Amino acid sequence: MNKLVDLGNGLKFLQKQDAFRFGCDGVELANFVEGGRNDYAVDLGSGTGIITVLLAGKRKIKTTAVEIQPQLCEVCKQNIELNGLTEIADVINTPMQEIGKFLPAGCADIVVCNPPYRKKGSGEQQQNEAIAIARHEIKVTLSEVVEAAAYLLSTGGKFFTVNQTERLAETLCKCSAARLEPKKLQILTPNDTKMPHLFLLKCVKDGASGLIVERERVVKVEVD
Repeated sequence: MNKLVDLGNGLKFLQKQDAFRFGCDGVELANFVEGGRNDYAVDLGSGTGIITVLLAGKRKIKTTAVEIQPQLCEVCKQNIELNGLTEIADVINTPMQEIGKFLPAGCADIVVCNPPYRKKGSGEQQQNEAIAIARHEIKVTLSEVVEAAAYLLSTGGKFFTVNQTERLAETLCKCSAARLEPKKLQILTPNDTKMPHLFLLKCVKDGASGLIVERERVVKVEVD
């Protein structure tokens, strides 16, 4: 069963109730992306398409969603159609490790990914398959996400991602090793009394060294 969510700016979104539902991280990541109508973006691990819809619908960025789960691809297509975005957004049903079969190297100005946060073996057996794949590194690892982004980006292209703060050092190292130079970091916290839980990161393909760390910010934990 799907629930229709109002995203504002005239955008609607079908939220699949029995699969992984988008939360603040997807919305925050979409808002963190820099770009406009002259850019081409690839949304890796798009799920039902929240980031794709926000990039294409609010920013007019031509966007390709890449998702491994066929049932989520269908909902993503519905969300693109629901918002009249078929001319600037599409969906590819494939593992991101095989994106080279569909898109050429260096084709993208922007790559965005809200990846599985947790490593395989950390509790996914307690969840349904669709949610487990979205939350855990069952079908893709952080290294493979970074490799796919590096493949897709042209020199000067930008990679935007989000993850749990405990994986910050790992993410910075993997991005740097793949020639995705970390350039901007935003730390997020659920409220003023709790420790930071998420980070947003911008990297530039073959960029110069130099990282800007923005002020910590409080965000909602979930989107209703």
